[in-house]
Amino acid sequence: MTDWDDMPPLEDDDAALHQRTGASQLLAQNGLDQSDCSDDNEDMWEEMEEDIHVKTKCLFCDDRTLSIQTCWTHIKDVHEFDFKAFVCGQDMDQIDFIKLINFLRKEKPSPSELKSMDKITWNCDTYMKPAFEDDALLMYDVEDFTMPEDNHMKNKDREIGNLKSTIEGLQEIIDKQTETMQRMLQAAQANSENQHRPSVRTVSCIRPEEDEGYFNSYAHFDIHHEMLSDRVRTESYRDAILGNSLLLSKKRVLDLGCGTGILSMFSAKAGAIVTGVDMSDVIYQAIDIVRENNLENRITLQKGRLEDMEFNDEYDFIVSEWMGYFLLFEGMLDSVLYARDKHLAKGGILLPNRCTMHITGMEDMNSYNKFIAFWDDVYGFKMSCMRSGVIKEATTEVVKEECIITSADKIADFDLMTIQPEDTEFVSEFSIIVQRDGQLTGLIGYFDTYFELPNPVFFSTGPHATPTHWKQTIFYQPRPVPVKKGQVLKGVISVKRKRREIRSLDVKIEFADKTLSYVVE
Repeated sequence: MTDWDDMPPLEDDDAALHQRTGASQLLAQNGLDQSDCSDDNEDMWEEMEEDIHVKTKCLFCDDRTLSIQTCWTHIKDVHEFDFKAFVCGQDMDQIDFIKLINFLRKEKPSPSELKSMDKITWNCDTYMKPAFEDDALLMYDVEDFTMPEDNHMKNKDREIGNLKSTIEGLQEIIDKQTETMQRMLQAAQANSENQHRPSVRTVSCIRPEEDEGYFNSYAHFDIHHEMLSDRVRTESYRDAILGNSLLLSKKRVLDLGCGTGILSMFSAKAGAIVTGVDMSDVIYQAIDIVRENNLENRITLQKGRLEDMEFNDEYDFIVSEWMGYFLLFEGMLDSVLYARDKHLAKGGILLPNRCTMHITGMEDMNSYNKFIAFWDDVYGFKMSCMRSGVIKEATTEVVKEECIITSADKIADFDLMTIQPEDTEFVSEFSIIVQRDGQLTGLIGYFDTYFELPNPVFFSTGPHATPTHWKQTIFYQPRPVPVKKGQVLKGVISVKRKRREIRSLDVKIEFADKTLSYVVE
């Protein structure tokens, strides 16, 4: 058989004759004679002749070869770049391969420059558009792009891939069955006073060494300065405790996550006997603060993780400032519920004892342009592919009340005296009414907190209230949504813990004919 790659270059007339001869051979292989070609076969003849004329342009120079395989050989021999090995090493699928080809055509990097680049350089939808028409390399099946010596490994990889797909399919079935079992377990729990293991992973499942980063974040003084400077937060706890001193006097109080000990000292001032617990090293400063205020005879502080600790007494009150961004971020509520079930005396009370979550809509083109539209023109360059990643990350900002464009709706109501950890994962419908014509740029989440005592105390983290360090959680829309006054906007929000980082949240919002996914972390 003739090796086309080893033939000497053809002159134009000889090349044409050679191409016609090759076409005739192709017809003969299909049982046809050129003289037998009728009008019905004319299209097939033209297609074959067109295929023969097409040459493949090198990715790094203007050289054109007769075949794609010759092109790969040319790149390896002339440019000293093993393109096959590069593609295999990047573990590319067909989309990745197409983007790479178009990137090389448009940007024209040298082989040495390409070697130093990361896959993210060309992994952009911009490079899905062909650099020029009829680029033969774009038709190449990357599945066939395996070096002969790697064929065995490729087959093994495919076998492993098929096995992984089978395992994933089985895992999906197991997950569905597990979900069914969880619902059955929850139904059983509703009819039983016995305590069962919660059906969701709680923070007690995290090994202490894995959770070290979380607790270390509370060893920095600036975070305590921020919380203590939050007058809404600190004064609400003060008023709830000191405003109900008769209730707390001579009672046992557990201060969970005591930090600098401010809630322990409010409780001691109300006449209570207090035990404070914290896992971070700030507990050592708290001990000095208690001594400095001559309260060591009423307050005992211990360093450690609550779930690993034992106490001699039960407590009449458990006080904790556990709330995170969008209420549930950080997952500290798990520890509060654990303490409630194991250490709260019969008839005891949690402070606070109730929290609600709410959602509303905003129009804030300034913040939208700052965080989202910014990527459309970055110093003259388009970076719109960054939008999806930016939108996915919910932001925490103080939203001005005048930016609110809709009513609010409650999406969750937690009675902390009765809820279970699995109740913090929920799906809720919402309905909000537009209050003026405008552009809805995002949805806002916030929470309210209740101390339902003889002298009740309440505070809100909503945009209509005095700003707190919790601010508001913003879920931006990809594009502003035009709205009219009186329009009713309906949606569904789903809140779940992240599977691995269970202190963080996965939030999905079905709204404005879209389903958008967000993370709160």
